[in-house]
Amino acid sequence: MIDATIRRFEPTDGDAVLALNERAMAAEGTDPEDVPGINDLRRIESEYLDSGGEFLVADLDGDVVGMGGLTIGDEVAELFRMRVDPAYQHRGIGSALLDRLEQAARERGATRLLAETARRQQAATEFYPAHGFEERGRRSFGEYELISFEKSL
Repeated sequence: MIDATIRRFEPTDGDAVLALNERAMAAEGTDPEDVPGINDLRRIESEYLDSGGEFLVADLDGDVVGMGGLTIGDEVAELFRMRVDPAYQHRGIGSALLDRLEQAARERGATRLLAETARRQQAATEFYPAHGFEERGRRSFGEYELISFEKSL
């Protein structure tokens, strides 16, 4: 694994998180403007942190190279905005983020963890099953086929 520090989002990370989202989505062939509800990345504190969830970044020498958010509702947690900079993928950063987010979900009483991704995002469609998630369904959203995943905690 690359020696990135996994830490909680700080307000000064805002621009870096938005830039990372753009890079990661474009590398997978997805226009970030097509993704619904992406404005949560402009309100991370209220959308994730203040509501009992979590938002983590992977910091490598002051650069945000990975991120992931978690929301909690009763015993169900859901992952959002799991991204790793394309230049740093396949080096354990996504796994480290997921491990910490799973830990946060368990600490907050969640027994199930959900994730959804577009079929065209090949890295994500391989990542979740490799980490114990099972496919639970598919649906269409505009031109995208979305895949839902679930994991018991």
